[in-house]
Parts: sequence; structure tokens; C-alpha cells
Amino acid sequence: MTRNSLAYKISILAILTALLMIQSFVPMVGYIYILPGLPGVTTMHLTVIIGAIILGTRGGATLGAIWGTLSLIHAYTAPVDALTLLIFQNPVIAILPRLMVGLVAGLLYQHLHNTKAGQRGSMAIAAFFGTIVNTTLVILLTWAFYSQQAAGIYKTDVSHLIIVMLSAVAINALMEIALAVIVTPFVAKPLLRFKRE
Repeated sequence: MTRNSLAYKISILAILTALLMIQSFVPMVGYIYILPGLPGVTTMHLTVIIGAIILGTRGGATLGAIWGTLSLIHAYTAPVDALTLLIFQNPVIAILPRLMVGLVAGLLYQHLHNTKAGQRGSMAIAAFFGTIVNTTLVILLTWAFYSQQAAGIYKTDVSHLIIVMLSAVAINALMEIALAVIVTPFVAKPLLRFKRE
């Protein structure tokens, strides 16, 4: 890695970290709350996925860990609903799914961009699965750590909790996936032109 390449990666990482901080703490930028009591639709996964495509798996995982840490801080300083208060104060639930977004998106893009999927297709695939990983891991970890408490919040039986949680976040997840698949190629493709190896 050349000196210019390292400086470029550090600069991009710093810019995307600043963007994550803005998204985390400016209302209705990183989390858009549509229905009271339900988790917000996030736009922060876009920053992590785009970073993973531009910077690779290490950069993506780093940005994911930063997003997770910001989620943890946000849960302690400004929780907006009971579910956020319950689950995102747990460092494992706050950080691990977000870290995996960057890791999965970076790995998929790295392995697919020279295949028949092409650059734009591989970006969309990376965005799709990166988004799915976050939602799936948050639900599974919530069930593993807090099934009784989450069932109480959703007023359901523990045996039906995963189905109820999937139903509750289905609209959010679909909007996040659509946003990621559409926006990621449009933003990441032009930025890759400036990438220095």
C-alpha cells in the first residue's frame, strides 16, 4: 500500500465517520421514525455499505463498529422507544450486527465485482445482503438475550416473538433494503473512480 493510498483511505474513513456521527445525532437524518413505538428506518447502513465497497472489508467492518458504538451511545443518551432502550444498551446487539454489515458487504463486493454481476450488480447484491444481515442479527440476538422482555413489549408469547418482530420491522426492513439497493450503486460507483490502489 502506497503512502497516497493510505492517506486516501484514512481521509475517506474520517469523512464517513463524520457522516455517521451526523446521521446518529441529528434528528430524522440517520433514523427516520414513521410510527411511534417502532424502530426507526435507518439510513446509516448506506454509509457503512458504501464505505465497505470503497475501503474493503476492514474499512467496512470499522465503519460498522463505529455505527454500533454510536447506536450504543444513542440508546443510553436519547432512547426513543422501549425496544431501543432494551436492546441497544447491550453492546453485543448494538455493535455486532452493524460490524457484520460492513464485513458482509465488503466481502460480497470484493468477490462479485469481477463476475457476471458486474460492478453495479455486485454493489446492489452487497447492499441487499448487508442490510438483511443487520435486521436478522438484531432480531436473533434480541430473541437470544431478551425474549421475555421483548415479548412483553410486543404483548405476545415468547414462542411467537420472532414472527411478531419480523412483522413489526417488515416495512422498515423493506424500505431499508430498497434504499440500499437503489442508492448504493449511484453513490459508490462515482466514488470508486477516485480510489487509489
